[in-house]
Amino acid sequence: MRQYVLRRVTLAIPTLFLVSVIVFAMMRLMPGDVATRMVEGHAYAPTLDALRKDLGLDRPVVVQYADWIGGILLRVDFGRSYWTRQPILDEFARRFPVTLELALLTILVSVVIGVVVGIVSAARQDSFSDYLGRVLAILALSVPYFGLAVLVVVLPAIYFRWTPVWTYVGFTVDPLENLKIMIVPALVFGVTRAGPIMRIMRSALLDVLRQEYIRTAWSKGLSERTIVLRHALKNAMIPVISLVGLQMPLYIGGSVIIEAIFRLPGIGLFFFEALTRLDYPVVQSVNLIVAALVVGLNLLIDLSYAFLDPRIRYR
Repeated sequence: MRQYVLRRVTLAIPTLFLVSVIVFAMMRLMPGDVATRMVEGHAYAPTLDALRKDLGLDRPVVVQYADWIGGILLRVDFGRSYWTRQPILDEFARRFPVTLELALLTILVSVVIGVVVGIVSAARQDSFSDYLGRVLAILALSVPYFGLAVLVVVLPAIYFRWTPVWTYVGFTVDPLENLKIMIVPALVFGVTRAGPIMRIMRSALLDVLRQEYIRTAWSKGLSERTIVLRHALKNAMIPVISLVGLQMPLYIGGSVIIEAIFRLPGIGLFFFEALTRLDYPVVQSVNLIVAALVVGLNLLIDLSYAFLDPRIRYR
């Protein structure tokens, strides 16, 4: 297993390098000029040239990239925001718990709904429950999460004079109030992500239920609950775990829109505001950190296969 982990970590290095180059280049190719916005709107410097020099934008692009990536590799310094002049890593650490909580709640909602509906659909194949579950899966796949989020915010305000709580309260300050704030965006996002899990859970469980050892369990007179939940579910969960790993960028990336709509002070809102202001260091650094987190999470998910199925060995 050690060799497998080392090989995956080694492969992650060129992946993260390409991410850094692509994001850096895309920010420089975006229309608009951050220095002009800062001078005209907020008078950060007496002249445009002075601000460019202060920000380092007067240097060649290659030198700017080398300075940014060198600071990360040599000093773990992701730089400072152009607009607030605050260290990006400190701001990321302050906002990350909000995004992590949203992501975990979303994963919990999507997995619970997807697995439960998938189990019922597979156990009652070609019944009304099965057809209903398949329809729900298609609906969840068809509805965009940002559209559903807007409807959840707008429609209750129009017809019931109710809006979600906008003032964020930290979990450590008041757990109950925090959950009241986070549960609505987590449900909105989780329901739309549950569709693929429903379908893969149903297919995987049907495949496992046709295996020889399941027929042996039936012949021993075990109950359906015991066969499905104790013998079949564990092996059927492997494709589901794989799907959750593949959807990890969607869970994290989707938080940008969800946090912007529900005004949650997480990494998504931080990234969205930085992108609208062309805050190059923030956008570049947040992308790189999130890419590293996704690579690490996918490695952990791959390693979890051996726990779910002891027959799996890593070489």
